[in-house]
This record gives sequence, structure tokens and C-alpha cells, in this order.
Amino acid sequence: MDHDHDHNHGPDDAVSCPMIMTFHGGHCERILWNGWVASTVAEFVFSALAIFLMAFCYETLKYLREYILRQTVRKEAERVALEMQAKTTNMPAHASGGGCPRSTMAEIQEKSYAQRVFSTPHLIQTILNAIQIFISYLLMLIFMTFNYWLCLAVVLGLGVGYFFFGWIKQEVYESECCQ
Repeated sequence: MDHDHDHNHGPDDAVSCPMIMTFHGGHCERILWNGWVASTVAEFVFSALAIFLMAFCYETLKYLREYILRQTVRKEAERVALEMQAKTTNMPAHASGGGCPRSTMAEIQEKSYAQRVFSTPHLIQTILNAIQIFISYLLMLIFMTFNYWLCLAVVLGLGVGYFFFGWIKQEVYESECCQ
């Protein structure tokens, strides 16, 4: 039984890297799947850069989802305001019996559940959310290689992404949790 953790060559002459379950350094890592093996320093550096970019893209995707949501809410508010304005300008000054103007809120077209679920903005949000979740799990699995250089690439990518996009949140109470 061979417990050697050096570069072992299997029957197909593929490079084998050990799977160490404690925080460690080094440049020989199998990342996410069998085909992504960083066995040289150059491969490892390019892998760390790719991981950094993946983490940066994760933060970009979070911002993009928030931006699309704001735009959708703004358009919906404008639609409701225009409907209210059209209803009030077409309505007589006094209702026929009581002398008070009728409420226009009941007359505004409410979207049904199906219209909301199958609307284009919601479908886009759903797809982007699924991609965001997928990337987040990949980043978690990369972190679980316990290679501190790859962990650093994840953390720095997320940090730089937040640096570029996190300041855009306009409201103090906006948060990723408790929504």
C-alpha cells in the first residue's frame, strides 16, 4: 500500500495530487473535477487567477440581480403611477351620489400570480439566481480543498468584487440576509 503524497503517476500517466484535509500550501491540487489538475506552479497560478475571476463574477452577478430588480420595481411603479394618473384625469370631479371622488386603487390592473411568475424579469432573475447558487457552491468546494492559496484567491475575488459593486447599495437596510 503506497501512502506517498508526492506526484504519483497512474496507469495512464496522469498526474495525481494528494487530497489533504487540513489547511496547507503547495501547488499540486485537483480542483473541482478530475480534468482540472494544477501540477506545476504556472498551472496553479493560472488556476488561482481563474478562481479569483470566478469569485469576482459571483459578486458582479449579485449586483446585476439587484440592478435588474430595481429596474423592474421602478418600471412597475411608473406603470401604476401612469394608470392612476390616467384614471384621475378621466374621472369626474365628484362621484354621482356622495360628492367624493372614487378611489382609483381598485381600478388599477393587478397582475395575476401566473403573470408575475412567468414574467420576463422574474424568469431572468430565476436563471441568474440559479447561476449564482451554482457559482457559490463551486467556490465553497474550491475553499474546501484547504489550500490556503486557493482560499485566498476566493476571498480576494469576493473582496475585490464587493469593493467594485458593494458601494452601489443605496439603502442602509439592504442586506443579503433577512429579506
